[in-house]
Amino acid sequence: MLSNKKVKAGALQFVLFVGALIAVLLLTFVLLHQAHQLFDKKTLKTVQLVQKADMGVQYAMEQNLPLNNSVLLNLPGDDGINVYVEKSYWGVFEKYSVVTKFKKNKYVKTALVGGAMGQQFPALYLKDNDRPMIIAGRSKITGNAYLPKQGIRPGGIGGHFYQYSTPVFGNTKHSSKELPSIDMSLKISFEELLNPLFGDEGNGQLRYQRNMKVMNSFKSSTQLVTGYVLRLDDIELVGNVIVVASGQIEVGAHSTINDALLVAPKIVIESGFKGSLQAIASREIVVEENVELEYPSALLVNMEKGVVPKKNGIPNILVKKNSTVRGVVSYHGKLAENSFIPQVKIEENALVQGEVYCEENLELKGTVHGKVWTNNFISLENGSVYQNHLFNGTIDSSILPVQFAGLVLDDKKTIAKWMY
Repeated sequence: MLSNKKVKAGALQFVLFVGALIAVLLLTFVLLHQAHQLFDKKTLKTVQLVQKADMGVQYAMEQNLPLNNSVLLNLPGDDGINVYVEKSYWGVFEKYSVVTKFKKNKYVKTALVGGAMGQQFPALYLKDNDRPMIIAGRSKITGNAYLPKQGIRPGGIGGHFYQYSTPVFGNTKHSSKELPSIDMSLKISFEELLNPLFGDEGNGQLRYQRNMKVMNSFKSSTQLVTGYVLRLDDIELVGNVIVVASGQIEVGAHSTINDALLVAPKIVIESGFKGSLQAIASREIVVEENVELEYPSALLVNMEKGVVPKKNGIPNILVKKNSTVRGVVSYHGKLAENSFIPQVKIEENALVQGEVYCEENLELKGTVHGKVWTNNFISLENGSVYQNHLFNGTIDSSILPVQFAGLVLDDKKTIAKWMY
């Protein structure tokens, strides 16, 4: 015979408590699972946003895009990601800012882009001015060379004759009557930067101060530092910053400058400076001894049309002894009359690791690890002028990495640097 037993209230409460605890745990596991799924989806979409940004840069480099306009790219895929790109210039380089969007998620990436060297880029391209090239002294050309139809022959200056068995350690081809030219829109950008009115009414202007520090991302608007004669010493300029002077800029050894753009009629980089910058001038750039400009740096003089050559013998771009430039050294501008002085001079024991481009006369006493484009070589020795002579200069294309990005002279492009 069954007897009725009463369940105590405490036991019932315990059962309810355990049931509630199990329900909470189950709910927690369900929420955790959903959170993991959501996180995985978000992580996957973030990865896709980054991949689409990389794809967008590569695609944009192959297109003829308008400048300073955001363009929606038609990339393959049905992932719902929109890719926008804006092309502009940052000194001698093209700049591509890519934005990828998916609903409320957004990713921004910026790249500096230059001309690709390719696998078999030449060490030298010398314009054909209907006269031969003479190589003398310790000069040495390693790599392929494009030369005038009259060719190249060994010679001597002041009793210093060519020392090697062959004038070019590589193959030779005929050059043309014209140097490969940079894009007209890039030339226009140089002229706009060097216009005296540039930055007068622009946004983001900063008043120059001693010991100032400006660190600006390329995702933000450009910051302008303006003045007449600016001496940059004990100063820090990093990123998306343009320094514009209507007179002269002097860069002191104690400055910290990375990726900034300097614009003035004359720019002097003083002995001991180390950093990366682009210097764009309308008259003169001087790199003093023991300077190290890191990649991707650039020195560019863009002369006005019809300028009369200097009479004082000072080059428009001078890289002094024991200095290193990793990047581009470039002179643009046709002179109104023949010049018997160099527009670009690279002194002995100076090194350019990259590309030298000169539309007039180049005096090369130092070393170029990379490529040289020039209208004419010139050598000034003992009061005499030797036209189309390379004396004691070295050009070696075998040392420069093929990933190097220089001037954009054709459709071949590569990424010089991912910006921040």
